[in-house]
Amino acid sequence: MNVFKRVATALNSTAWDQMIRDWQAGKESDGSEGIPVTQDTAMKYSAVFGCCRVLAETFCSVVVKEYKRTDRSGDRQRTYDTSAYDILHNVPNDEMNPFSFSELGMYQLNLGGNFMSRKIRNNAGGIHSLIPLNHECVEIKRNENTKRVEYVFKPNNEKEETYTRDQVFHVPGPSLNGITGMNPISYARAAIKLGKTYEMFLQQYYENGALPSGMFEHPGTLKDIAYDRLKADLEKGYKSFLNKGKPLVLEDGLKYSPFSLDLLDAQLLESKKFQIEDICRIYRVPLHMVQNLDKATNNNIEHQSLEFAMYTMLPWFKRWESCVNAQLLSKAERQAGYYLEYDMASLLRGDSKSMAEAFARGRQWGWLSVNDIRRLLNMNSIPNGDIYLQPVNMVEAGASGLAPVDQKLVDEIRALIETRKE
Repeated sequence: MNVFKRVATALNSTAWDQMIRDWQAGKESDGSEGIPVTQDTAMKYSAVFGCCRVLAETFCSVVVKEYKRTDRSGDRQRTYDTSAYDILHNVPNDEMNPFSFSELGMYQLNLGGNFMSRKIRNNAGGIHSLIPLNHECVEIKRNENTKRVEYVFKPNNEKEETYTRDQVFHVPGPSLNGITGMNPISYARAAIKLGKTYEMFLQQYYENGALPSGMFEHPGTLKDIAYDRLKADLEKGYKSFLNKGKPLVLEDGLKYSPFSLDLLDAQLLESKKFQIEDICRIYRVPLHMVQNLDKATNNNIEHQSLEFAMYTMLPWFKRWESCVNAQLLSKAERQAGYYLEYDMASLLRGDSKSMAEAFARGRQWGWLSVNDIRRLLNMNSIPNGDIYLQPVNMVEAGASGLAPVDQKLVDEIRALIETRKE
């Protein structure tokens, strides 16, 4: 009894072993090397796309605020005076809003390691707007004569331009030299390529596999006309995952013996999950934020979200704050006490019950006033809302009884009473 091999060539053990070897080597189905890992190809990998989107949208959801120090004790007041605040909070340039500007910055940082914008100045020398530069077209180098850092912008089919440090707003990512950020895609190339090949392999398996797959047997020799008719029938009616389960119509004594590969036993699905964890490890994003909820519970999601704010987003905010205050504020503005800060309070808020309990404790123990609470809730202040309470049973350690009454306050009240008597 002959084995009908011409149809099942791609499904026999030898071809399958070679397919596995090519997949492990990152090659296409024809044995050629896979596409290179670039910014665009990396974003087509769902894990990279998900991590970059989480980081960018989380960063954009936090507003930047301007403050001015009032004295050396650390007190400050909210201000709206500098051009840097107007640019980052209101209008970065004529074509972008603050959300899209910050979003672009985070995408470029997580895909290229650097975010650069050209400073457009007004007639008075102040910064009027920021125009983003494509990080892939910028070469950061040190001038051999001046020994200062320069940015060489080489757009496609356009004139090359060189900008000095004072002409560019530059936010570097994690860096080995303190000036140029490391390219995450370059350092994570192997992990991204492996994860991408998992997706390509599974896609080819389902798109090109004849399902149900198996082996055809014939008691004699199958004629060419019968083979051509069978091949055309399989291509038309049974190829692709959408046609899985359709019954096969056989003739001339053909027998079909189905067999299949259990992808879970082959550890393909488990390996794909591991690659998602690997990408999340690189970007320091919790798994539940890219919709991997295999080990998620209500308790660990809450703690992971807090850790995400503290250990992932806080360094990003501090990195941006240091660059903004150093590069967008003038020396005179910094000496006057101005600085910009990203308000992370929105990321650290809990549910309404937890927030109410926290505010109640702050009000009860005297470190929050009514207006402090209302400002945290984006509500307007009210008259007499800046009064702080002090529990009457709070005394210094070692003292007995209640705290002594302020004699000056007693004298002022007595004078007020005497005045009203007259």
